[in-house]
Amino acid sequence: MGTQLVLGSSSKIRKAVLEAFRIPFICVSSDFDERSITYSGDPFEYTRELAWNKANAVRSQGFSDSLIITADTVVVYEGEVFNKPESEEHAVEMLRTLSGTSHSVITSLVLMQNEKVASASETTQVSFIDIPPQHLKTYVQAFSSLKRCGGYCVQDGGGLIIKQIEGCVYNIQGLPIKTLNQLLMEFNISLWDYLA
Repeated sequence: MGTQLVLGSSSKIRKAVLEAFRIPFICVSSDFDERSITYSGDPFEYTRELAWNKANAVRSQGFSDSLIITADTVVVYEGEVFNKPESEEHAVEMLRTLSGTSHSVITSLVLMQNEKVASASETTQVSFIDIPPQHLKTYVQAFSSLKRCGGYCVQDGGGLIIKQIEGCVYNIQGLPIKTLNQLLMEFNISLWDYLA
């Protein structure tokens, strides 16, 4: 348990999820420009590449001996990737598109320490209610949708618009815990060890 864990993220949600499992870690923002990677049609490849670049950016800040954890999450609907909205209007349009439908939330994780890298992806299916059009902008303004891929957040008002979730709810929060623990075990670490 002597390895320093670094969560390469500025996401308060990812930080809160990991803190719940009592494992000691520090947060370091990767400062990687996500817009430098172009989506080529494969959301798994896209999120893995983004997560790998985030981990590499953290490693280059002097954390190569640490175990770096990075993630990238996207919403996918009918082959289109929804990242974080660029404006309130963009967030409203995303929610309008997703209203009354089902979509996928895909998170790719990368764990990196020195030259060793492990990665995996998780998919969760989310179904929305038919969101009343007059409430779209209200939701966006009430729940800081500009910081959330797809323009929504499961723990902030998600209960108003989410009809059903199939799969890992932590995945929607950007840090699928079961998958993370499986990857940590490749580095001889288990979240179970910190819960005792």
